[in-house]
Amino acid sequence: MFAVNEYVIYGSNGVCQIKDICTPPGVEGDRKYYLLNPIYLKGTTIYTPIDNIKVIMRSIISREESERLISRIPSIDVTWISNDKAREASCKQAIGTGDTVEWIKVIKAMLHKKREQNGLGKKLRQSDERLLSSASENLHGELAIALDIPKEEVEEYIENRIGQYE
Repeated sequence: MFAVNEYVIYGSNGVCQIKDICTPPGVEGDRKYYLLNPIYLKGTTIYTPIDNIKVIMRSIISREESERLISRIPSIDVTWISNDKAREASCKQAIGTGDTVEWIKVIKAMLHKKREQNGLGKKLRQSDERLLSSASENLHGELAIALDIPKEEVEEYIENRIGQYE
């Protein structure tokens, strides 16, 4: 069970802070819910049952785990899936796992392809840009809280630590 004020990853909502454990207004019975405030979706509140198993919910990684993860980025292998539909499905599944390593794999694959395309005077496909953005938002949001830095500074922090994602 998570505690009030703890930061968690909640599904596709990214980093949320638990504001309360309660029974929401208008809900009958004594079932308890987490009242979550998504950090990067201002003005949003989420109630989710504490025993919910349908949506991934986990504690954010610690500062030490973040530093170890960042140092591992260069050694995380990725493969490019040529088939557009298969790549999109695979990346959506990877992003949905809530696993930071899976997010990094998506980011590295998309950044590599983006640089390749830019070298040819082309752009990354729009669907690939959305996947890159989604994975980056998730990773950078979690690392920002864990490292206690603004989300906008996470990419530069990583680059300063290890260089580009490759």
